[in-house]
Amino acid sequence: MKTVRITKLLMFMLLWQGVSYSQNSIDTIDFKAIEIVADRLPDAYKISQLDSTSIKQATNLSDLLNSSSTVFIKSYGSGSLASVSFRGTGASHTSVLWNGIAINSPMNGQVDFSLFPTAFIDGVELNYGASGLINGNGALGGSVNLQNNSQFNKGLQVGLTQSIGSFNNYTSSANIGFSNTKWTTTTKLYFKTNQNNFKYTNTALIDRPIVEQFSADLKQYGLQQEVFRKLKNGTLGLRVWYFNSDRNLPGNMLNYNKEESLKVSENQKDESYRAMLEWKGFANRIDYKLSSTVLADELIYENTISNIHSKSKTLTIDNKVSTKAYLNNNFTILNNLSIRFEQAESSGFNTIHSRFNNYWLFGITKRLMRLEATVFNRLTTVGDDFNGFSPSVGARYQLFKKEQLSIKANAAINYNYPTFNDLYWSVGGNEDLLPEKSEMLETGLSYTKKFKSTLISSELTSFYSHVYDWIIWMPNSTNIWSPSNLKQVENKGLEYSLTVKTKLNKIKISFNGNYSYTISTNLKAQNNNDKSVSKQLIYVPYHQLNYTLNLQVKNYLLSYNYNYTGLRYTSTDNNWYLPANFISNIALQKSINASNKTKLTVGLKVNNLLNQEYQAISWRAMPGRNYLFTFSYQFR
Repeated sequence: MKTVRITKLLMFMLLWQGVSYSQNSIDTIDFKAIEIVADRLPDAYKISQLDSTSIKQATNLSDLLNSSSTVFIKSYGSGSLASVSFRGTGASHTSVLWNGIAINSPMNGQVDFSLFPTAFIDGVELNYGASGLINGNGALGGSVNLQNNSQFNKGLQVGLTQSIGSFNNYTSSANIGFSNTKWTTTTKLYFKTNQNNFKYTNTALIDRPIVEQFSADLKQYGLQQEVFRKLKNGTLGLRVWYFNSDRNLPGNMLNYNKEESLKVSENQKDESYRAMLEWKGFANRIDYKLSSTVLADELIYENTISNIHSKSKTLTIDNKVSTKAYLNNNFTILNNLSIRFEQAESSGFNTIHSRFNNYWLFGITKRLMRLEATVFNRLTTVGDDFNGFSPSVGARYQLFKKEQLSIKANAAINYNYPTFNDLYWSVGGNEDLLPEKSEMLETGLSYTKKFKSTLISSELTSFYSHVYDWIIWMPNSTNIWSPSNLKQVENKGLEYSLTVKTKLNKIKISFNGNYSYTISTNLKAQNNNDKSVSKQLIYVPYHQLNYTLNLQVKNYLLSYNYNYTGLRYTSTDNNWYLPANFISNIALQKSINASNKTKLTVGLKVNNLLNQEYQAISWRAMPGRNYLFTFSYQFR
């Protein structure tokens, strides 16, 4: 423990020294004006920003990523658990950040994406592969950064949205904001109920009867509040997030019984509190952000059939300092320090467990003509474990002076530490687990061209990663489920994205498409009977494709979204699988400018237009064709 304390002190001193040096050594440099973009990653890494239109048309984060990216969503049904997989990695290998702070559960390392309404989100950024290293531990596949924006001098702004959909789906949201030159405040409210009583074909029963799903209703509500004050060189403010979810979980197709399904047998309640105090700005050629965040989550799970009543609470306190020192236009020093405390209490533990999960990241970015190179390293302390080597190296080169055609490459090493469940679950936890280690390589080619009224942006990326000591839960010699570092996994593949924006006469056209090809295989046998070696991991599709086409004529907007998910194996020996599915969604909306400050918008969306029967997870029903009518009012 003494070694850990000394390490933390050294990390802080090094950070302070780096900032002080930056301030004192650049005063005589002829510093040209540069554009400051908060939390922007170097161009050598792959990132993607989801557009505001896609965010507004989705109901929650799960739906948004499913329709607008190639990350795979493992959904247990409408309103049920939804987790994310980047590039063939597991759900706990995806880091989720709220305004730069990781919010993954310290108990299982995951995030339920169905619990994040898009009404609370202003922007979403996806960081792939090695780019997730800058956000801390755990992002072996990538990270999702949820962003909120603070705007000043906008006066009074009011927004009201009401949606009515199939299966008794009612969603209401409101936002009220006011800002002047010094202050800004925004309040967002959210409420949703959904009966989820859709009909589906039960392929697990004889004669494949059409049945109705029962006991799957949910109720969710939440509040988000922010208050910010503009200072001389930056802003100081507070963000608060509260969300409550109460949902009944339906049984799967295999054990369907109408009389039993009418009874509520499984229920899950989630409650989350998040509060962030943030100070950021730009002074003395240093872009800085300091934040102190408290995250508190509670989950209650009940199963009357199995006589289970489980309750868990987690508390996370994260203090983070991020700085970028611009020595000149072409040389940047990056310093990030995070002091993070994690605690968990559960009926599955014998006692309350806690630990520190800290890191210090230091890096430099250098531009030389058309070349940009980045090097950084992260030092980590998790509990009593210290790791001083998590490096990343990246470069981007613009091939032609007058053409935005660039080649880029990067490599990194990242770690994912065992969760509290892995270490301490009673019975079965394993305190001797090693952290999962990933070695990542990535190369890419990007091209952007603008001419007349057309903008074309395209990117092709190849990736490779090798994950050592992958943690897997299996029955041990006493038939008790326990985790071990048994797997070695190889992930490789290709990703392609294309964005086109143009205008033909009075028609504005935008197209955004994404494709991924992923091979994710197990390289190590867990026992003599293991037939998973060299086989594709379960629920990792080889092929994924989605695109969105928007046509806007005056105040009308027509959107078509297509989402193809290829075959997914459901057994480790690849003998069983779910067939490919292709889901189409279409939406039409009209905006009416009632006055200079008032706008009304009405819209109709049809999900699963072709009424396809499909399953994202085996024997978990998904809804067929369904409708959503939306009315919104905005005053600015």
